[in-house]
Amino acid sequence: MTAIHLPHGAAENWWAGEAAATIIAAVIAAVVLVVGYFVQQGRARRERRAQAYGEAVRAIEDYLEAPFIILRRDGTRVAQRQITDHISAVQSRIAFHRAELAIYAAQPISKAYAKLEAAARAEAGAAMSKAWREKPITHGKKVPIGSRYSRERSNVALARLVKLMRTDVYR
Repeated sequence: MTAIHLPHGAAENWWAGEAAATIIAAVIAAVVLVVGYFVQQGRARRERRAQAYGEAVRAIEDYLEAPFIILRRDGTRVAQRQITDHISAVQSRIAFHRAELAIYAAQPISKAYAKLEAAARAEAGAAMSKAWREKPITHGKKVPIGSRYSRERSNVALARLVKLMRTDVYR
């Protein structure tokens, strides 16, 4: 067997080159891992924000639907109690989302939600009062309810809010 003779210092240079390659590969892997983590966290935050925004809008939509629920009641005191409990729960959810948005959302979103809430209360609130004074719809022929109350202010406020929320989620 013949021995391989390397020039003086070649073994040390080979070892240093291999060690450097290993260190560089580890650094690249760590950078990829950290970047991936931050990308994933950003997506998760956007999803949570979108979910919170959707639930806030849903609460307002539930309030806007209340006049129709009142009109479709069966006329019993039990139904009246269930409807008032439902509307109370919806109002509680709206208050929760108003506070949540005031704390966590950008100020323009919080203000836009408050404007949507005010519009919904003005439009649906008046329609609910009117619906309670009307006779309940007890026949299936009258459902769906043909005449709608005006949601013009609420629809405009909702469009503005959704635009702000979409921009916030996808920035």
